[in-house]
Amino acid sequence: MTRTPFTPVVTWSSTTAPADPRGAELPTALRSARAAAGPHEAAGASSVTTRGAGDRLEVVLRGDVDLALALELAAVCDRVERHCARHPRARVHLDVREVRALDAAGLRFVEAVRAVCAGRGAGCTTSTARPVVARVLDLARAVPGASLASS
Repeated sequence: MTRTPFTPVVTWSSTTAPADPRGAELPTALRSARAAAGPHEAAGASSVTTRGAGDRLEVVLRGDVDLALALELAAVCDRVERHCARHPRARVHLDVREVRALDAAGLRFVEAVRAVCAGRGAGCTTSTARPVVARVLDLARAVPGASLASS
């Protein structure tokens, strides 16, 4: 019996990256709506910032909290851990009011902050989120002890 050599079949190939990597997977109608949004709603308006006063630390998330913010999210998570270590009765508040979308990286960040606070005996609160973001956060909390896969 003679074997036929395996020949890979390429059914789709692309050598160009999308002009806007965020939302490239969205349907055309949603991409158009996103492009028409104001400057604050633009794809580049995503950010994570912190403000601290005494034993209170506020973490403000804006825009699309996703893998594109991974380095900033890791730095803020380290800051939360240092803050909780320095202040025995620390309080951390996650302001998610301006979050438009939350992917697995953003969700891991929120859960990591909550875990750091719980491990250090610190308080952690979260502001009211947009309905779609609140649903994602609620679903993640519904799976106790689950670990999220890394991207």
